[in-house]
Amino acid sequence: MSLDENESIPGHAHSGIDKNYCPICGKPNRCGEKKVINGIELSRCWCAYEIFPKAIFEKIPEEKNRKVCICQKCLYQFQSENTDIFKLRKILNEFVNQWQNDPKISWTQIYHIGEKLLEWKTQKGIAGIWKKSPKMITATMDDSLGQGLKMIHLFSRIAGIDIMPLGLMLSEETIIDACNNQFPDFLGMTILQYDTEKVLNSMIQKFPDKMNILVGGPIFKAIPRNELQNKKYISFNNVSNYLEFLLCFEME
Repeated sequence: MSLDENESIPGHAHSGIDKNYCPICGKPNRCGEKKVINGIELSRCWCAYEIFPKAIFEKIPEEKNRKVCICQKCLYQFQSENTDIFKLRKILNEFVNQWQNDPKISWTQIYHIGEKLLEWKTQKGIAGIWKKSPKMITATMDDSLGQGLKMIHLFSRIAGIDIMPLGLMLSEETIIDACNNQFPDFLGMTILQYDTEKVLNSMIQKFPDKMNILVGGPIFKAIPRNELQNKKYISFNNVSNYLEFLLCFEME
């Protein structure tokens, strides 16, 4: 079964549960039946060629979740009911794969792709990849240009995040106060200087507990993650890594 990035393959049926029937509709799920295209039988089950969005597993009773395969009809019905979210997630997944396979793609090319995608998303009236939009505060302490934040703002809006930009070259007190007043899901920051990471570490204990701290910048390309001073924030080398995180992030 082909799943979203952060989904594991559901296991075989446990005792007392018939693995041949869909846990959503109760009809035969055709698990193990090989897909046929133009009269040619493929070597794998039909479900190996499909993508199963994470949200579809929320429709399964707890006692059957991850224990029985979903049928094709229920999958396609779910996709049709969530067409816009599914399309956007699929496109972002394709972009991530494209960028990872082409490390030489330029900042300008990536931004141009993002602008076109945001235009398409707006025309289609798609809110984002979640039913409820997360909130993000963005800021810098040592970056007076904010080029990194410009890219993050663009792809965050594509994903459907509500952005609250504080600005550039801000004091730590300003950022801390904003986070404790607004309680965002994310704080997004770009960091250029090594000593700014030390300042961020001193700020972390003053932030709301459930807030995700997302950081990027040149120092995170130079320092391996296991050598960073603090593991409470999530660092990204590029926008591809950032999108991978968003595609796996679940709103409560």
